[in-house]
Amino acid sequence: MRSWQRLKFMGVEKCFSRREDGLWVPRQQAKSLEDALRAVGLRPQALEQAIAAAKAINGRVTDAIREDKTLPDERVAQALALATNIPWLPTAAADDLDLASLRDLMLDEDGRFVPIHRDGEAVAVALSYPNDKRDAATALMAKGEKFRVQPCIATPRVIETLHYRYFVNTAARFDACIDVGDYSGALGALLIHACYLGGVENLYLEPGVRVGHIRFGVEGVRRHFRALPIERGEDPDLSNGTMEGSFGRLINLIVNDMRVRDVQIHAQGALNEEIPEALRGRYDFRVEVMRTVHGLKAVLRPYDRHAEAADFANLGLDPQTAERLRDYVEAPYGLVMVVGPTGSGKNTTIASLLFTTDAVSRSIQTVENPAELRVGTWAQHEIPRTAVGSEAEAQMQYEIVRGLLRSAPQVIYFGEVRDGDALSLAIKRVARTGHLTLTTFHDVSAAGTVASIREMRTIQGERIGADAFSSVLLGILSQRLVRRICRICGQPDEREETRSVLYEAGLGAGSAPRRALDAGCPHCFHTGYRGRILVYELLHVDEEMRDLITHEAPVAKLYEKMGNSLWRCGLERVAMGLTSIDELRRVVRIGVA
Repeated sequence: MRSWQRLKFMGVEKCFSRREDGLWVPRQQAKSLEDALRAVGLRPQALEQAIAAAKAINGRVTDAIREDKTLPDERVAQALALATNIPWLPTAAADDLDLASLRDLMLDEDGRFVPIHRDGEAVAVALSYPNDKRDAATALMAKGEKFRVQPCIATPRVIETLHYRYFVNTAARFDACIDVGDYSGALGALLIHACYLGGVENLYLEPGVRVGHIRFGVEGVRRHFRALPIERGEDPDLSNGTMEGSFGRLINLIVNDMRVRDVQIHAQGALNEEIPEALRGRYDFRVEVMRTVHGLKAVLRPYDRHAEAADFANLGLDPQTAERLRDYVEAPYGLVMVVGPTGSGKNTTIASLLFTTDAVSRSIQTVENPAELRVGTWAQHEIPRTAVGSEAEAQMQYEIVRGLLRSAPQVIYFGEVRDGDALSLAIKRVARTGHLTLTTFHDVSAAGTVASIREMRTIQGERIGADAFSSVLLGILSQRLVRRICRICGQPDEREETRSVLYEAGLGAGSAPRRALDAGCPHCFHTGYRGRILVYELLHVDEEMRDLITHEAPVAKLYEKMGNSLWRCGLERVAMGLTSIDELRRVVRIGVA
């Protein structure tokens, strides 16, 4: 399914019509910005709050909405387009752009607007604010030709990404800094490159004997970025000896900026002074340093403080699952769990679900480590960095929960439960005291989560109790992210093996499976895949399921009652040609889980 077809499926065509160049044009200009915001789904109370906030600081209403995240950024961009009758550039369409031929037309060093198309003297320019059109026209005039600006509206994130991806060559800047020994500049360029490359979840700096490698974790798969030399002293023990050379200097710079004196086994922390100016105040970087047989390795994970709110309607859930999750989040009390491995999008799903409820009329409070998404309408509590990974973390979590329970919360997002004490706290002190509680948990399946919780104990050796757990549980969503086949180079999958699997599952008729091209293409960075989609299963708790959980029924019985699985959901995606059978097998175990 192409990007514009996905948008049409989501109902965007009610307000916009698609042009051949990929832009979406308003069918009719809204009478005012307020009318446009209502048209894209902003609640009346949220609009009233945004107007009041904008007046208080003499700012823009749309900035107040983006800060409070009462609407996803994509919908704010739609509203601005409707209010001004300017075409809209969707995020999905922007991802398909190749602006390499427009590099000579960089208009703004700060990336407020970018050119996306040129036809003679007409230049289409993406703006996040309509009033930037005049500055864009001035910048074009300075190029010495009689250019004419044709504006379109996009989200700030889209514009920043296009700016850094095409108009600021951060990879070349990294190489240049390494060549002259400017390691602070090199680290800054590396961080900027990772943040705007698209989909980077982790940065890996891993030493070998004579060479260290820098890799990016992108869409669940690692990609190589650079290899740098390591210089060592006379000490034959590589694990404890000093590392010099370009790679060693980068590692030492990271460790020093974490303010860690000595790493015996591992150390956790964050970057401080080495975050470049372009990212300062926008990104945080959590760091894990660990000693290997070849010396220190570092894993950096970027956190975007201004990350755009995910739109629940865009997660790709089937209507029944989406309706049940919406019912859960409107319940007066109970427990909702989203489970999966690290990097499976659990926090994104919970955040998008919370955005479907009214945060103005309901008190939403959180306990997080860290607060990945900053939301103005939530009361967010973050476990201090100094406590993370220490014995004090559990006690700090308990103290925060005890405090927020006294501040009249109605919905509590309990960032993650890792052990029996945290789960007991979430169930007995939060969910069973009349609060709607949402949390994440690391497990391979929804039914498997129930089995895992049966075995969990608090530090005093107490069980959670099947009855206590089942009495508050509303549902468990288990999920994975699988890569989407590149729309440019994907090939029809005519393998008999694929057809056989689909027919056995009753999905063969009318299916159109595709496979990734091994060599890929420039659009997908030669991986065969671009972007990711959700596969999921839902354990919905009705009276029959509650009885099964209370009486500790086998996992197979729970699956039989569920009637859905990760594997089945993934096969449906394969039959639609969205992902490949190879990718599904890489991420999801064959069978029920």
